[in-house]
Parts: sequence; C-alpha cells; structure tokens
Amino acid sequence: MSANQSKSSGSATVELPKVILTRTFDAPREVVFQAWTDPKQLAQWFGPHHFTNPSCEIDARVGGAVSIDMRGPDGVVYPNRGVIRELVAPEHIVFTLALQDDAGNALIDSLISVTFAEEQGKTRLTLSARAVNASADAAQYLKGMHEGWSQTLDRLIDVVPNDREIAAVRIFDAPRELVWKMWTEPKHMARWWGPRGFLNTIYELDVRPGGVAHFVMHGPDGTDFQNKLVYTEVVKPELIAYDHITGPLFHATVKFDDCGDQTRAAFRMEFESVALRTRVVEEYGAIEGMNQTMSRLQEVLMSGVPEEFVISRTLDAPRELVWKAWTEQDRMSQWFGPTGSKVTYSKNDLREGGIFHYAMTASDGTEMWGKWVYREVVPPQRLVWVHSFSDKDGGVTHHPMAPDWPAEILSTVLFDEQPGQKTTVTIRWAPINPTEAERKMFETGMASMNQGWGGTLDQLEAYLSRS
Repeated sequence: MSANQSKSSGSATVELPKVILTRTFDAPREVVFQAWTDPKQLAQWFGPHHFTNPSCEIDARVGGAVSIDMRGPDGVVYPNRGVIRELVAPEHIVFTLALQDDAGNALIDSLISVTFAEEQGKTRLTLSARAVNASADAAQYLKGMHEGWSQTLDRLIDVVPNDREIAAVRIFDAPRELVWKMWTEPKHMARWWGPRGFLNTIYELDVRPGGVAHFVMHGPDGTDFQNKLVYTEVVKPELIAYDHITGPLFHATVKFDDCGDQTRAAFRMEFESVALRTRVVEEYGAIEGMNQTMSRLQEVLMSGVPEEFVISRTLDAPRELVWKAWTEQDRMSQWFGPTGSKVTYSKNDLREGGIFHYAMTASDGTEMWGKWVYREVVPPQRLVWVHSFSDKDGGVTHHPMAPDWPAEILSTVLFDEQPGQKTTVTIRWAPINPTEAERKMFETGMASMNQGWGGTLDQLEAYLSRS
C-alpha cells in the first residue's frame, strides 16, 4: 500500500503516510548503529522534542521485542510495542512499532527500516517509516508522523559524537528553569561542577555572549585547575555555548529541552583535534568525568536544591599561617567561635575520618558542644567536614534551641593564596539530606549565619594580626 492510499477503520477513512528521511552523522556507523540497539542510548534520544522515555527496552536480535514508553511534557505516556524483523549489524535494522492507547489497542501500526551507510568515516542514515494500519482515532498522530521522526533524528545527533567530541545526555527530574539556574548562578554551579571529589571557587560567571567565566577546580589530590570560558551563544533557557580557553582547548554546547517537570540536557565538547580529544580522554578520564559531573548535578537537584551559605574574607596573612590557625587546636581556641564566645575544650584529630570535638561557652554562660568529621584534609588548600551539634560524649545532637536546624551540614573551607602574602578564606555551608523543615530553617537562618561567621572571621583577623 503506497503513502497516498488509505485504510478504513469503522466508518472513518485515514491516510497512511510514509516517511523517508536521511541524515549524515560525523561518526562511524558502528557508533550510530549502537545508538539504535543499546536501550540506554535509545532512551536518551527516541521521540520528538520535549519527550522522554521512562521505560525503554530492545532485544537486539531477529524476533526480539521492542518496548518504549514515551512520556510527553504533559505527563501522558504513549506505549510503543514492536518486534525486530531484520538486523544485520551495523548495516540495517527493520522492526515493527505499534503506538497503543491506554487499553493496549493499537492506534498506528508502523514498519520502520533504518540503513547505515559508511561514507569516508561518516554515516549516512536513511529511515523509512510506513504506517500499515491505523484506527479512526489516529488522525492527529499520522499528521505529525513526518515531523515527529524528523525531530527524533535531530535528537539522535546529541548522543552520536564525532571523533573530536565527547558527549552526554541526561534527563533531570526538575523543570528547565531550575536546571538553567544550576548552570548559570555561581552559588549553584559551585556545588556540582566537575568529577566527584572536586570543589570549585568561582570568581566570575557572566553568562551572556562575550561574557567570561573564571573559576578554579580543586582536585581531590590538592591540584588546582584554572578554568576560563568565553560564552559564544546564550539563549535563555535553551542553549549555552562557550569556548574553553585555558588548558585543553575545546568548544562546548549545552542544550536544555523542556519536558514538563523534567529537563533533557545534552552536553557536548568538541576539541581542536582527534589527538587532543584522545589525550584528554586517556590521561584525564574526560568521558567518565563528564558523566560524573552530570550525576552530581542530578544529586543536587534531587536534594531539593537547598540554598548554600557562602562567606569570604581576604586576610593579611600568608596561607601557611592561616592554615595553621584553622588546624592547630591551641591556635583555634584563641579565635574560633562567634563574638563573645570562648572555647573551653577541644580535641582535634586532623585527618580524613578524624574528629574535631569542642565545647564553647557563650557570653551569657550557655555551653555548646560541636563536632566535625573530616572528609578531606588537603594542606594548605582546603578542609571539608561534616558539621553537627554534639555533647560531651561526642554524639550527634540537634540544635538545643532550634530542633529543626539541620542535623548535619557539609562544611567546606578553601584557602586561596593572594599576592602580597594575603589569603582569601571562603566558607561554604550546605545541609546534608535536609527535611523540608530543616531546609527552610537553614535558608531563613542565613542572616544569623552571616553574623556568626562574620564575627568569627573578625576574631581570626585579630588573632592573625598578633601572630
């Protein structure tokens, strides 16, 4: 039956279209073929713009089942079921696909044929999608068949990098406006950018065409990586493109697809040469690093994105002396704590997994116990610990006057060396797995935290001036 013929269903007559599309991908056909037969990759691109695939399975063999649940931006799920009829890797694949209604009845039965032709290292893909049967309720889907397949192939490009690129696609359980903020606001980006174990000091994040981003990534081994970006294209909240002009040179694009209460982000880096791409992947683990970076963003989004408290102070003292003031308990007892408080007990086991246990007495005589459990100790660059209220036995307790205060806070202190024997200290606080009540309490307590840490840094500054 040709594309201009029709099929009757009940009293209605519907046109059965045939779609033929071609695309050329700057990648070997084995890579493109795998994107069609690996269910994890298929789930990242199959379907029109703004659609996701919460369930995607394909048994890549003749007679194997195809099962894809496409989810629209309105939350409606469209089940697709089919069977593979032909498969010759990496040359072609033929399969049926039936779009079903809620009752499992087929709205459209289609026959899909995809061929992969190698052309000088590139792949010319030809797709033929023919509707062979349709119900009377399928008119709107048949009408959009050509555009739907065209958008689908456009999205396939996101997961098929060329030999100078690395790429990742991730579906985030958050609206696009929030994901955009995570990429464009320093207080958010600093929390997740980079592979696991990395921290960030962001000096500038001017997200506009011609704008500059300047930040330092602090590696888990203490190595600092300077980064400078120049933004080449910014379309809020759809697209960010930039040139990375320090270290390995590359051009990056990030596309944000609005999928209702979810966001599909496609991240690509294109290097100047195949050799540079190979070196960055092999020496620095760039592919795994990109995947870890996207995973860290997902984790921050899943945490409810509590606000992070940040305060900085530039001190007129060399970094080695400032580090000692933070890590030697005799020195800490002379300045640590809010204005008017006094450290009355301290024991500091300065190592990863070690504990700093202390007590301080406020000006009104109130005694408070606290505990740090160190996660990272990188002299003289940074300290990371889990902060909690405590008791004299070293247990974890809640704030004695604010039971909704977060039980644990991830604390990060960065020590950045400045010209003239000066040091910038940056303190970051973020609640760990907070309840909604704890998150709200933390966010409403920003002013008091600023006052408390401000007084503490005043005392540190005074102590350093005497040392």
